Amino acid sequence: MKKTAFSLILFASLAVLWASCADRKDPNLPEEVHPAQWMKASSEDFHGSKIALAGLVSCPSCHGQDYKGGTSEVSCTSCHNGPSGHPFGWLNKTSENYHGAAVITAQGYQQCASCHGEEYKGKKNSGGSCYICHNGPSGHPAQGWLVKTNEKFHGLAASSRGIGACADCHGEDYSGGWSGTSCKICHPSQSGHPSQGWLTLGDDNFHGTRWMGTGTQYCAGCHGADLRGGDADVSCYTCHNGASGHPVQGWLAKTSESFHGLAASSRGLTACAACHGSDYAGGISETSCKICHTSQSGHPSQGWMTSTDSRFHGVRLSQTGTGYCAGCHGEDFQGGDADISCYTCHNGPSGHPAEGWLTKTSESFHGLAASSRGLPACSACHGTDYEGGISETSCKICHTSPSGHPAQGWMTSTDNRFHGVRLSQTGTQYCAGCHGEDFQGGDAGVNCFTCHNGPSGHPYGWLDKNNPNYHGARIASEGITSCTACHGADFSGGISGVACSDCHGNSLLN
Repeated sequence: MKKTAFSLILFASLAVLWASCADRKDPNLPEEVHPAQWMKASSEDFHGSKIALAGLVSCPSCHGQDYKGGTSEVSCTSCHNGPSGHPFGWLNKTSENYHGAAVITAQGYQQCASCHGEEYKGKKNSGGSCYICHNGPSGHPAQGWLVKTNEKFHGLAASSRGIGACADCHGEDYSGGWSGTSCKICHPSQSGHPSQGWLTLGDDNFHGTRWMGTGTQYCAGCHGADLRGGDADVSCYTCHNGASGHPVQGWLAKTSESFHGLAASSRGLTACAACHGSDYAGGISETSCKICHTSQSGHPSQGWMTSTDSRFHGVRLSQTGTGYCAGCHGEDFQGGDADISCYTCHNGPSGHPAEGWLTKTSESFHGLAASSRGLPACSACHGTDYEGGISETSCKICHTSPSGHPAQGWMTSTDNRFHGVRLSQTGTQYCAGCHGEDFQGGDAGVNCFTCHNGPSGHPYGWLDKNNPNYHGARIASEGITSCTACHGADFSGGISGVACSDCHGNSLLN
């Protein structure tokens, strides 16, 4: 029989038993009951070998049914004080007598078969079944070995003991070793992690989810305390080379599909809290989100509320859609994970601010916003045809005329909604925002000079006494004060920049 480390353990543990059994306790018995080589592991008379062949059937006659002494007054349990007759510490992983260590040292468990049977299911009058405990995959315990949330999960065992402990049985390449079972049956990927879902963000097997439940020590067991390789010889920083361990590729780039804002909005802020803490001040990541997100809302403090800034939240919304906001503020935008309602500010029509958005004289009037920022600012949310877009609200509900201006009164000089009146209140820049700095079309694609094709922007025929557009007839019907809106109270130019006195002298002031 192959002489193994296991046999050596038995030899050492039974040294005392040999000395005791060699003494004659009953004068009617021979002086030496057992052979002289009874305790010598290399001998064919070794008691372990004899028991392996015949079992324990003859031992009770001298040592008692409980093997604690009997007529010999020598207890087998003096040495065999562990489970199933094994030495003390046989089930203690930290003991030098741990059976796993004995099996590893012997490079196999064939020596177990002599007592436990060729199938390790037990042997009459000898060892019990190894499967009482080793009832799981590849001889590991069944209870929890494959259950991720169990304290006996093999991943935790590997991370706490190092994968070198796996290599002891499964081989240096983990393809089987003397265990005969390859780790690669389940761990087919190069990294050794499960191939399905480990790198897929929304998958139950995603490694980030596992990390959230276990912390960095789970990774450190295989990848090293510094996460730069360890037993696995794979550095976590190969991928986690960006801010706070996130991927560098796109994590901070607003236009990237890997942008962290999109990740937060698609998965919810709770995904951030899992690593950065419920207050986002660090958590297990030890990196506070507030380093960058310094405002109360968690949005960047610079530019987020400034409509002319490239970081303005409206610009971000136009690029991503309302789903971007919904991830944190909820599907109804009433709070969500962020617990901040978008309607705190967006309490007006179509999500615009209520204060002044429809008031012509307000600095928040939407007409001024459109003229100062240009119509593309409107089309970003309302669509290139202004019929709804991501806002799902058409500008044409109010702006029903082809020009986009209000249909009622815009072209009627006597109406208080007349565009000349608006121009007198706001100046030409109000028109330039949509019609272009040269008023030749701009974003609106409508040339002001289509109508304003006469002197000083007046219509054609303004100086022709026989034309219905003659300015003298207009003044007679509307009064000379209508001229002051553009030419100034003193008729010296005003917002038009053209003085009436150029033609009329100073008579208008008398």
